[in-house]
Amino acid sequence: MIVNFWLLSIAVLLLWLPRQWLRFGGEFIPLPKSSRRRKRDNSNPRNPGDVSLRFKEEFKKPRNWIDLMRAAAGAVAIEHGCFEKAVGAPKETATQIFVCATAIYVVAVLIQTIRMEGRLTLAAPVFFVLGLSFGIIGGMAALFACIMVWVINLVLPGSSMFLVAFAGLQVCFALLLARLPVRDAALAGGLAVLPVVFSLVTKRRLVQLSKKSKAPRSS
Repeated sequence: MIVNFWLLSIAVLLLWLPRQWLRFGGEFIPLPKSSRRRKRDNSNPRNPGDVSLRFKEEFKKPRNWIDLMRAAAGAVAIEHGCFEKAVGAPKETATQIFVCATAIYVVAVLIQTIRMEGRLTLAAPVFFVLGLSFGIIGGMAALFACIMVWVINLVLPGSSMFLVAFAGLQVCFALLLARLPVRDAALAGGLAVLPVVFSLVTKRRLVQLSKKSKAPRSS
């Protein structure tokens, strides 16, 4: 097995960089108090029990796009540049490469899921998982899976079911459209449901961070 260490280090940095480190500070130009109040009033806050993903809200967040692009770039590098099977290498080499890539992906998803901000919080790394799919199952299959999951998101109750649905779509499109081995399709689906499984094991609910909620009314 030939390992491209410099490319691997870049890919790991992209995949293992925690999302919260992408915060670049607050507003560059402080707004007057009246403007801040007006901005809060027009923010369309959610009810406390509303955990659904809203298409317009999610696609307006720059960090979501950064998550998607860095995950896609890292996964493409892992799949096509970091590891290479040498000429005459035994068949077990392909399995070793798959295991190494799987370990990198699993650690990456867990890093994006686990947040230590005063207390342990589990966040659904939706866009990060969407980005991984472009490297693991290929661009066309991933694109179809991403489009379909946002279409059916209208009837999904929250981010956990979003990830479960996306896992199933990835497996279907990877097998039927991309004609990938079952092992690769299962890897893509498993990474998508990993945050949900981790949430069940730790008995902590997956949440959406930076979500504005309505304060409960006093009786």
